[in-house]
Amino acid sequence: MSSLLPAGFVALDRGKFRVLATALELDEMRAVLEDARDGKPAGEPLSSGRGGARKLVLPGGKRVFLRKYLRGGFARHFVSDLYLIRPERPFRELVVTETARASGCAVPTVLAVSVEEVGLFYRGWIVTEAIENARAMFDVWQGGDPAERAVLLAAVGRSIRTLHNAGVYHVDLTGHNIIVREDGSPVILDFDRGFFAPPGTPRFVDRGLDRLWRSMRKLSAAAHVPLDDRDRRWLERGYRGALGD
Repeated sequence: MSSLLPAGFVALDRGKFRVLATALELDEMRAVLEDARDGKPAGEPLSSGRGGARKLVLPGGKRVFLRKYLRGGFARHFVSDLYLIRPERPFRELVVTETARASGCAVPTVLAVSVEEVGLFYRGWIVTEAIENARAMFDVWQGGDPAERAVLLAAVGRSIRTLHNAGVYHVDLTGHNIIVREDGSPVILDFDRGFFAPPGTPRFVDRGLDRLWRSMRKLSAAAHVPLDDRDRRWLERGYRGALGD
């Protein structure tokens, strides 16, 4: 694992509990993640309700998000936080996210991840720097006028293109795991199932854009907000225009 660590990260191996963190913050991150492992995480649950996510203020004043990996889909009815398939999701998310960030993509800054081995299974956590006052893409889109919506969708398209140019693909883009900063710039979250492939692979490009659009259709229908083909064209214009093609 050490040969795969992103630049600036170090590993702390305590048998069944492993932490990867930025070198300067290893001790602080270890303490935060050990508390999470022991069932006593600090901070407050995020109001957005993103699973096991909490917002913490560290002793030096830095604000971070701590997220425990929780199962979704049908499996959550049987087990909430145990995973079997390797490589472990926290380590994969760290490598994919840091690769994207190093290539200029707008993604969260990962400070640490950890894994606790539980027999054949594992539990995982991730700590990222907080992105203050950001809102879900769909919420921003829903509150905008037609011109503002067009600008937002084009910006999201450019962000996704930048990701794909780096050979990084997100399998579950939605209107909620793309957030928008106060300055209007998008940030793409949640790369625990992200993967690498050659830049611009057509089937992965189409799959990612289609997944986002299915999410937007579902959310807009639930909110009774019209969404039509013109909106999709703004997304695609932003994507296709990122390199002027």
